Amino acid sequence: MSADVLELSDQADRLLIEEKLDANVFVEAGAGSGKTHELVERICAMVDDGTELKSIAAITFTEKAAGELRDRVRRKLAADKTDLRVRALDQLDTAPIGTIHSFAARVISEHPIEAGVPPLITVVDELRSQIAFTRRWETIRQKLFSDPGLDAALRILLAVGAKLDQLESVAAALDANWDRLEIHPPQPRPIPAVDLGPLLRQTAEVLEQATHCKDPKDKLVAAFESIKSWHGQLENVSTAELAAVLDILDSVPQKGFSYGAAGNWGVPLAGVRESCKDLAEQALALRNSFVAPAVDTVTAAMAGLIVEAARERQRTGELEYNDLLIHARDLLVGTDQRTVDVHRALHERYRCIMLDEFQDTDPVQAEIATRIAAREVCGNDGWKQLEVPPGRLFTVGDPKQSIYRFRRADIATYLDTQHRFTHSEHSRVATLRTNFRSTGRLLEWINSTFSTLIQEDGHIQPPYQALTPDPLRPEWDSAAGHPVSILGRNGAVAGESGKVTAEQMRQQEAADVAKAILLATGQSGQTAWQKQSKRSDKPSENFAPSRIRLKDICILLPTRTALAALEDALDDAGIEYRAEASSLVYSTQEVNDLLLALKAIANTADEAALVLCLRSAPFGCGDDELFEWKRAGGHWNLLAPAPEDLAESTVAHGMQYLKQLCREISILTPAELMDRIVTERRMMETAIASPRYRDVWRRLRFVIDQARAWTEATHGSLRDYLVWAGTQQEENTRVRESVVPETDVDAVRIMTIHASKGLEFPMVILAGTGSSPRPANDAALWDADGQLHVSLVKAIRSGGYADAQMVEKRFDEAERCRLLYVACTRAESHLVVSHYVHPSAKDSLGQHLKNADCPSVPSLELPAEPGAHEKPYNSVEPVGSWAEWQQESERWQEQSAVVSTTSVTAIAKGKGGPVTGPPAEPLLRFIPLDDETLPAPAAPDAEHGAVYGTAMHRVLELSDLQESADVEAIADSVARLSLGVAPVALAANARAALASEPVRRAAQRERWLELPVVAPSGGVTVEGVIDLMYREDDGTLVIADFKTDKQPQEETIAAYWRQLETYAAMIQRITGQTVGELVLIFCRESGAEARRRGAAS
Repeated sequence: MSADVLELSDQADRLLIEEKLDANVFVEAGAGSGKTHELVERICAMVDDGTELKSIAAITFTEKAAGELRDRVRRKLAADKTDLRVRALDQLDTAPIGTIHSFAARVISEHPIEAGVPPLITVVDELRSQIAFTRRWETIRQKLFSDPGLDAALRILLAVGAKLDQLESVAAALDANWDRLEIHPPQPRPIPAVDLGPLLRQTAEVLEQATHCKDPKDKLVAAFESIKSWHGQLENVSTAELAAVLDILDSVPQKGFSYGAAGNWGVPLAGVRESCKDLAEQALALRNSFVAPAVDTVTAAMAGLIVEAARERQRTGELEYNDLLIHARDLLVGTDQRTVDVHRALHERYRCIMLDEFQDTDPVQAEIATRIAAREVCGNDGWKQLEVPPGRLFTVGDPKQSIYRFRRADIATYLDTQHRFTHSEHSRVATLRTNFRSTGRLLEWINSTFSTLIQEDGHIQPPYQALTPDPLRPEWDSAAGHPVSILGRNGAVAGESGKVTAEQMRQQEAADVAKAILLATGQSGQTAWQKQSKRSDKPSENFAPSRIRLKDICILLPTRTALAALEDALDDAGIEYRAEASSLVYSTQEVNDLLLALKAIANTADEAALVLCLRSAPFGCGDDELFEWKRAGGHWNLLAPAPEDLAESTVAHGMQYLKQLCREISILTPAELMDRIVTERRMMETAIASPRYRDVWRRLRFVIDQARAWTEATHGSLRDYLVWAGTQQEENTRVRESVVPETDVDAVRIMTIHASKGLEFPMVILAGTGSSPRPANDAALWDADGQLHVSLVKAIRSGGYADAQMVEKRFDEAERCRLLYVACTRAESHLVVSHYVHPSAKDSLGQHLKNADCPSVPSLELPAEPGAHEKPYNSVEPVGSWAEWQQESERWQEQSAVVSTTSVTAIAKGKGGPVTGPPAEPLLRFIPLDDETLPAPAAPDAEHGAVYGTAMHRVLELSDLQESADVEAIADSVARLSLGVAPVALAANARAALASEPVRRAAQRERWLELPVVAPSGGVTVEGVIDLMYREDDGTLVIADFKTDKQPQEETIAAYWRQLETYAAMIQRITGQTVGELVLIFCRESGAEARRRGAAS
């Protein structure tokens, strides 16, 4: 064993992890303590001890962590290939190493019948789950308002101000916790009868006390006047009008009761004031006696529908992430023979279960692991008391990093499990304190600060365990920059009003953050700070110093509130950055522009969408141009003709483009339409003008990818997609953007503290902590007994919610302190902490940090002004003269006019250019009536030629030229997908074509149907599709083309022959084979006509 290892203060605990394989081990691993390394060491030690890798279930928090763990295990096993390790390497790819959801899916797939699911299940991802919930909510809403039994309850809720989106929030909370609804199902409660008598009597008694006032000018008398007016309303209201009663109860006077002078009253003033306050309380209590039962009744109805939907997902096998955990858990609950058999199989298959990031494990995950590892089975309760055989369970986590309570992570589960391990004879507890990530000076500050902020509090907060530095790490050189420094220790400077607004505070903080970055990177005239690497396998790289660069710096924010000010300050300072957390993607300008284009083509009657689309950046129409269009008689309709004088205007070109897209709605998905718009309207290229162009690119790609996933999940129409996208905009839905690392950019990173979990950075700036947290109003809470309590808004709650909320508030406050710990322990060499706190934010995270401030930590001395720094890749060359621009423009126009691709049809018609756009005669046309009108269908005549011809070709292709084929059924199927095509006529024409002599010869010989051909010709690529080509007995080829013209003109027939001759030339050039004959087959119900011509040599 090397001296390096022996120097660790927690070496005994590390050896316990690696060597005590016959014990269950609970590991508390401090930040940066190398827990993944120890996890790998234990897995490999178990392999060396004879345990098969396929029987070790290693459960991680994310797929990324699972991939990293698998890779590190692979490298460790491959370093010393014993027979046992070679066997493990063979099993590694299929070993159960992954997230709890992937493990649950594996367990369910192994026992589908017992789990009540089909043999093949489908795991629904997050986006599809969101879409599915939207549909479930629509069903729930319809059933709520169509159930007569809920009429009274809904009327009460709507009367007191409940909104549908609040009910939807409750439904979403119930949906995410539907398993709890089965254990303790919410119960409806009857709405009591309205009895205002006691309250009227109490009001009269209160008003009577006003007679004891000796001075009519006493300020308390004014309160009695408002009570008197309210009493009159209460007397006159009909108890049958419950909504009116609730309005009056809501308006009970509640202010002005603290006034009055004792000498002006003949009775004790305190008693008068108390009676007034008690009246208000009784009025609100009466109101709540109606509201609380209504909330419970509607909640019970929604809960029943949600559980029903969950069971339907179980029957169909369409399982969401939470469903996986619940059904895997349910497999192991009970004492019947089925459960015993399933448990025995799982207990024998998985010899050890290892849980990483255990502090973020919810109770269901811990229950699954415990039940599989235990010897026995039990019912719903008692799983915490199950005896786990030694060596079956291994957990590792850091309770100080438990920050995912909003995802059902429960710190109480961690602390309770730790307690059980501590008192079990088969278990051991190990503590990893050595931090390999951060410097010693930085860890001193972290220990000093968080030993104050994190105080043990039962099952709410763990005790603080101090971190120790790597003993081999050299002392920090003060010349390399401050390990820890403070920004804004003296607070923000007040404005002209003498007060500090939240916006002013954020702006000053952001400016100081920018200056700190310039200072650290040496851009303010001083020497750049140094970073210190970690311990390395290469001695030359051990703790090697190097200068701080922009990409080494990460700004961490608890929320995105301060992001806008930060972006402005960094832009002003010329600092490149990347924001890598969730954002309001669907509310950004570029995405809004893209959706406007879709709205304009999805509904051609939506004039507002069309005008807004034309005004957007991708179409670039100015208000003056739109005004000229309207003044010239132009219509806001894609199908309307352009005014003669404006046929070549920007508006006309924009509308023509949208018109072309409109005709492709039926064949393109929303994602394909969006991709077309982004590409053809140069949205990526024009984004270069924005300083945040990479973010624009990323958002556009992201939205298109989401649209593609939406189509795969729903197969919905463009209008359906726009409804869904509109929901994303209206709800300001935050979307987690996938950020691909950009290795060519030296940029500061900005992310939320939650997003930074598991990451590390040479320098961290903790900012945005100076505002008060947003008041929590969870839609649904469960108390310690598992009982549900619901809140729509503060005044619309079920009974018991206030008490449950107080308990939840204590958990939230403790978690917020842990959030600070996570942020600060991301730093390796430098930590800059902002003390900018708004004066009113006494409970902010920043105030907590100020309360634990260490005076010895220096305030950062910043340069007076950050200065502006040019971004070379954003700069442009000087604009030349007008003549130079015209010359360059003409050159590009000439080059752009060169035809690169054309079709055989275009050549045959003498156009020689690429064929774009719809047929000459549209399927829809604009017919103005009076002033404006909607588009009307055109008469179904010749304009259906192209559509009809395509349908005919498809029928012949599907029949494979066999007369025995069911042509009528094929024609019927094809006609359903072809606008205006009659299936009977289509089948008759196809039958005639099949009976023609050329087709019969082709059917008996080598043949090719719908054959695509491409060939170069004079710098132009010519492409086309040959309807039919077959080989004659002499080896020559015959090319045939099916036509549906009833009475073709001579010039049309000449064009057809040119088309076939072009095909013949292309085939001869491509294959070198001879085309002997060309055939035109005119398909008619009365019989096909074949015209022949020899191919030109």
